[in-house]
Amino acid sequence: MATTGDPAADARESTAMLRTEGLVKRFGSFTAIDEVSLTVERGEFRSIIGPNGAGKTTLFNLISGALDATEGAVYFNGEEVTDRPPEKRIQLGMGRSFQISNVLDGLSVRENVRLAVQATRRDSYGLLESLFRPTDRYDEINEAVDRILEQVGLAAVAEETAAALPYGDKRRLEIGAVLATDPELVLFDEPTAGMSPEQTQETVDLIRDVLAEQSLVLVEHDIELVMELSDSITVLNRGEVIAEGSPEAIANDPEVQDAYIGGAEL
Repeated sequence: MATTGDPAADARESTAMLRTEGLVKRFGSFTAIDEVSLTVERGEFRSIIGPNGAGKTTLFNLISGALDATEGAVYFNGEEVTDRPPEKRIQLGMGRSFQISNVLDGLSVRENVRLAVQATRRDSYGLLESLFRPTDRYDEINEAVDRILEQVGLAAVAEETAAALPYGDKRRLEIGAVLATDPELVLFDEPTAGMSPEQTQETVDLIRDVLAEQSLVLVEHDIELVMELSDSITVLNRGEVIAEGSPEAIANDPEVQDAYIGGAEL
């Protein structure tokens, strides 16, 4: 990792869970992300907000590897991962949930979680063993699956197909699948989208309970939720960072109020 010449800055970079430097993403002549640099510390809950089209999901796609950066770099745990594919970032400890539920409807709840566990532990078994050893003999994997199902409150419906689950439980399953990858950092893209207030609160409680030790980055339109959960907030507008700080500082920032909701107070 390159040093900046500033000892304090170098120390912050070495302890950061996630760091981006000058990230740019262009689609033809359109610049969706423009020189975005951010640092997420270990154990931090960071939210990213902004109006529709601000570039929030595009930024997530760059961090997770779903999109290639036009310029700039992504560092995870001090290691540059800019050119690493999504599956390699997952194996390093970066988990992501999507704006739309990303579970496999035709599989059971248990099978969804098991696949996620196996995906990150495949290398430890070797190709031949992974192909020919019966899945039910993977005691370590089965124990991990059972533990995760208990954590997310889905043990009682483990054998049901994912398609049969109500919407809120599908989101729980997706969180379970993310948890199954044993992440140090979790990227949440609107995890409460489409939920009732009761389901939203249940999901918030679940995130707090089962991901308390992880670093979290959240994209969310529910401002009350963001203000309640976040340690710090980054505000995007037209692909650029226009503000960064504590929930209180962001709520009182006139530029944020103007860009985000037309000048009304957050």
